[in-house]
Amino acid sequence: MQLLWSDEGKNSAAPVVNPEKWSHKAIVARSNIRPERMQKLKVAGNSGQNPGFDFLQECWDDPALQIVIKKLLAKFPHWEIACVDGVLVEWEG
Repeated sequence: MQLLWSDEGKNSAAPVVNPEKWSHKAIVARSNIRPERMQKLKVAGNSGQNPGFDFLQECWDDPALQIVIKKLLAKFPHWEIACVDGVLVEWEG
């Protein structure tokens, strides 16, 4: 989860969170699709096959899958995908 912080002073920082992303409906939708996405990520981890930037971006809104994706990106730098400031980016090596 990426939090944005206020610049108004050291003690006034407060997280700003997108309310739609954390609505009950959004959480349920992520939970329902998580097993299928997790399986595809596990296959990618075992085979080394890049599941594709678009698929990884689709999964990125799920905090549980973000953890898995970050580990995959560290394990497979030849995919040329990185997490920069909480955002997935493609790069050329």
